[in-house]
Amino acid sequence: MNPTRAFSPLRLATSVALLSCVGLSAHATESGVDNIGPGTDGFFILPLDSDNLPDNMVAFNLYYNYYKATKLDISSLGGKVPGVEIKSEAVIPRLDYLSPLRVAGGRLGFYIAQPWIKQEVAVFGLSDDRESMGDTTLAPIVLWDMGKNLTLAAALEVTIPTGEYDASRLANTSNNFYTYKPLVSFTWLPTENTELSMKTTYSFNQENHDTDYRSGQIFHFDYSASYQVADNLHIGLNGYYLKQTTDDKQYGRTVQFNGEDVNDGVKGQVFAIGPAVHLTFLKYATAELRWAKEFDVENRPEGQMLWAKVTIPYAF
Repeated sequence: MNPTRAFSPLRLATSVALLSCVGLSAHATESGVDNIGPGTDGFFILPLDSDNLPDNMVAFNLYYNYYKATKLDISSLGGKVPGVEIKSEAVIPRLDYLSPLRVAGGRLGFYIAQPWIKQEVAVFGLSDDRESMGDTTLAPIVLWDMGKNLTLAAALEVTIPTGEYDASRLANTSNNFYTYKPLVSFTWLPTENTELSMKTTYSFNQENHDTDYRSGQIFHFDYSASYQVADNLHIGLNGYYLKQTTDDKQYGRTVQFNGEDVNDGVKGQVFAIGPAVHLTFLKYATAELRWAKEFDVENRPEGQMLWAKVTIPYAF
């Protein structure tokens, strides 16, 4: 399946303090907020030879995520903000189901993920923390078997604001808005020992009705490349890229600083890369550990990401 994180690993809630200090005309709590969770997906995003899998296939996935940032880039104001520390930990169970039903020649499946998140935010001498359930993500997905070495998939993810949110707080476990996200992905074995996977999404964010703020649309992809060094072991590289394509808006207007239009509309951007390892055990179960460092950051925190994941499939 296409394991997709159901939460943003951090919420840019530092904007509450930041924007008040820099004189943002609108009292927004979002700036570069997303429901993507970049970096969720690593090696073997999709199962290969999916047409030959059992008619009713279930996979239980358990993710652990740790993120830490000590820099906050506000390119719209020309630099980085000092004295920032953002930490986020999450445990995310996710259930995948692959059915025997066919749609457009592919197999129909579904998945749902529900995170538990702990966040700590400190900026400009202010601090806050919160621990609770995060936002829920669910989606139908269609998998196309293109031969034993290639699987393609398309899905439509919906993120539902089920976590805790308070516009006056720095730390929140919900973004407090719906996101609709078309998604395409593939896993490909170009050679016997080489694996390539990618997931591409485009996010349509809805308005946060508590703040009348609407974050811009976002293009994003996760990627991985691995090489089999033993029968049950792959090592390689993983990472992600995110680019906001439309302006943040509040009250229907482009976000402004000090009464002036921001040239880039507070558009976020980040690229990340790092090493990863993937292990197969008990014949079909898998575990992986992935790390990535962020670069080329604009209007977002800049930090490091760690992912751990265990997947246990079951047929009935």
